[in-house]
Amino acid sequence: MNKNLKKPVGRPKTLDRSILIDIALNEYWLYGINNVSLSKIANLAKVSRPGIYKEFGDEDGLKYEVIIKYTDILTTEVIPQYYKTNHIKTMFYHIYSTLGYPVDKKYFMGISKSNKIKKPIKAKGCLFEKSKLEKHKLNTKSKNAIDSFEKIRKKAFKNYLGRLQKTNQLDSSLKLDDIYDYFIAQLSLAQCLDMNGSKKENIKIIIDTALSSIVNPKITLH
Repeated sequence: MNKNLKKPVGRPKTLDRSILIDIALNEYWLYGINNVSLSKIANLAKVSRPGIYKEFGDEDGLKYEVIIKYTDILTTEVIPQYYKTNHIKTMFYHIYSTLGYPVDKKYFMGISKSNKIKKPIKAKGCLFEKSKLEKHKLNTKSKNAIDSFEKIRKKAFKNYLGRLQKTNQLDSSLKLDDIYDYFIAQLSLAQCLDMNGSKKENIKIIIDTALSSIVNPKITLH
């Protein structure tokens, strides 16, 4: 630190924006984005609620920043995986990985190699998927952040699904938009079942059964 710098006039700023976002991200991942009070986050960060409001505008502003941080990582580390892969196992393993199921990283790595974020030990599922399920309870900025990433994801997934159809891994009679919506529905279902305590083995069977309806019968997954 440069000792020649003058001390700022007035009350010093003690709130570290990045640390507070990380604390909120962990809490939202553990308990749900709408199940954590601002007071709890303030206590964990050892800052005041007014300080959080001053930094982020309101609670929606903080949730927005958390979603943006998480989806930025998904955009740079997960989305490229869908542009590179040409195997149907990727879509299955994507869902398995959100359940904590061990998967062959040759087909899907998720954010397991990321040095920008670490999943809390007791957290379940994917923070984005869990937050999306709660979207109807969120305010404008947070909703917009979810919708923004959803557009990016849909573009990448449709590109991937189109390649699967061309290689006869997926039913070619189905529209890409319909396949995408169907896959995302299974991803959401897996999150709901997991959060409600269903056994991972049973969820896997349900997902396998559901997705098998759009897969070419000649394809062997296991």
